[in-house]
Amino acid sequence: MRYGYRSFFWPAVLILVGVFALLVNSGLVAPERLDRLADLWPLILIVIGLELLVRRTLQGANAELAAVLIVVLAITGAAGYVALGPSIPTGTQTFEVAGSAGTLKQASVRVDVGSAQITMKGMDTSEGLFSAHIEYSGRKPDVNFDPSSGDLHISQGNASGFFSHDRRFVLDLALNTSVTWKITVDSGASNDTFKLSNLHVADIALNTGASREDITLGAPSGSVPITVNGGALTVAVHRPKGVAASVAVSGGAVNLTFDGRQSHAVGTVTAQTSDYNSASDRYQIQVNGGASNVTVDASAPEG
Repeated sequence: MRYGYRSFFWPAVLILVGVFALLVNSGLVAPERLDRLADLWPLILIVIGLELLVRRTLQGANAELAAVLIVVLAITGAAGYVALGPSIPTGTQTFEVAGSAGTLKQASVRVDVGSAQITMKGMDTSEGLFSAHIEYSGRKPDVNFDPSSGDLHISQGNASGFFSHDRRFVLDLALNTSVTWKITVDSGASNDTFKLSNLHVADIALNTGASREDITLGAPSGSVPITVNGGALTVAVHRPKGVAASVAVSGGAVNLTFDGRQSHAVGTVTAQTSDYNSASDRYQIQVNGGASNVTVDASAPEG
């Protein structure tokens, strides 16, 4: 008798999901623990590979029994990991960290998070290179700083909240004003404020989902690119009076207000100051999104 291939993995997954839904609804397992399932995605590949292997090496009932045992062991291990492993803290936690500037003249900061509220601003040069205050729920953020290069990376693993929709991540980051900064933010839905009028900036790159970005700039040194990529975007860029700038906004429905002049389009719209081509110090602004509402003005404080 020839046995056809029948995988038990996906039926077992449905059973596991049903069991955890029952445990969560009955209050026996905290909903926050379900985020731990996202750690186990490599287990899917392992189980499928082992199941294929035993079915190639064993025959008939022995193959069926071995496949069932593999799946049962995997499901049991996954259930134990979620239910009995260290729990992710609930509620809002706080976290503060700082780093010294040393002799650095250039530095970079990268933020990788899900939904977030981010504020960046300059700070007194005597207080170090950076100072971060973070309010968060879920897993504790990772802050990695290389004092030799000045590279700062702030991230929160599994911050998307796949099984939980009440994630909180609020970052208040102060940066040394005597150092030239490259700023990168990768986030989901976010509401960000950049108070950089007293900060030297070499580059700003924001990659986000649906977000509001408010960016206040100081005087540029050289041609400084500012790039915002996302879905539904509301972007306001404020530069000092007399600073040259160009802006290009592309995507779906585009609304641009540049120094009081309004433009509307489906596709791409551009604008620039009359002295942009001849200016050596200037901002080059690029916004790419689905629906974008962009304002660029000269309302930032000087100096």
